[in-house]
Amino acid sequence: MKLLRYSRKGEKAAQARLGVLVGDNVVADLRAGYARYLIEDIGNPKGRELAAIFLPPYVAQFLHVGAPAWEALAEAYGWLCDLVKVEPDAGGLSSEDLFIPLAECRLYAPVRGSKIIAVGRNYPDNAKSARRQSSTVPTGFIKVPSCIVGPGRDILKPLVVKRLDCGAELGIVIGKKCKHVAEERAYDVIAGYTILNDVTARDIAEIERDSGQSLLGKTFDTFAPMGPYMVTKVEIGDPMNLRIQTRVNGELRQEGSTRDMIHSIPKLVSYMSQMTLMPGDIIATGSPVGGGLLNPEWYLNAGDVIECEIEKVGVLINAVVNEPRLAGSYR
Repeated sequence: MKLLRYSRKGEKAAQARLGVLVGDNVVADLRAGYARYLIEDIGNPKGRELAAIFLPPYVAQFLHVGAPAWEALAEAYGWLCDLVKVEPDAGGLSSEDLFIPLAECRLYAPVRGSKIIAVGRNYPDNAKSARRQSSTVPTGFIKVPSCIVGPGRDILKPLVVKRLDCGAELGIVIGKKCKHVAEERAYDVIAGYTILNDVTARDIAEIERDSGQSLLGKTFDTFAPMGPYMVTKVEIGDPMNLRIQTRVNGELRQEGSTRDMIHSIPKLVSYMSQMTLMPGDIIATGSPVGGGLLNPEWYLNAGDVIECEIEKVGVLINAVVNEPRLAGSYR
């Protein structure tokens, strides 16, 4: 299943809700669909209330509910997949549309958890191009929630940044609160996967590293575009054999496969779970070589359109714009 957070174009962001793809290009309203299913098919008069509890507007909220939410999702998904074939214009209990063409939807970042743990230098060629040896343990950094933007949103290039770079990464979505997870149990705590674009201000990051720390080079606003979906782990199958590509203005800038990771997904989950991981947390697994590290002419400028594609997960598209100089700023 491909879960997403969406609204109809023209609706307010506050009306965004949890949806699922039924077919290639149709989005189904999970809460409204499950409410109708419970009342009309099951005869449960508390259908509206139960749907609101088990299928809330945010994926992180859904994951916090746990097993009952997954059971509700399975029931709703099966029912909606059958309904769309015979009643594509079906309405919910309040006459809302249960099905909307994907082209008419505005998508949001699918998951907003408590933290993004981004893994560095997890592909051999990337470690080499960065002139560093890969570590015997995973290394990384934290991206903050203000970095997150959804599909189709602009990436802001700060005025001080000259060398802006990006890289497509497979994002692991943690499905349950956990700590000290053994490698052989790692997949038990994973809910699914998404795409994260690790946007980096290379020049700022270099200055910071020379000063003994690294922060803003990775954590400027909009530096973690994410989406378009959270794809459940059952649909992905083997996440250690997925093709990764990044294209800028249609030109291939990065290509690789998750099979080339230095530290596997089970090792990353096990190692990072030495801190408590919460439902909705993201572990971004690193990026194959490409972008400005490979060719300095490939640093990003305003007007560039980035497509991050991961096999079975989807395509995440964002454009770069210059950050405006805001009135009242301290610049």
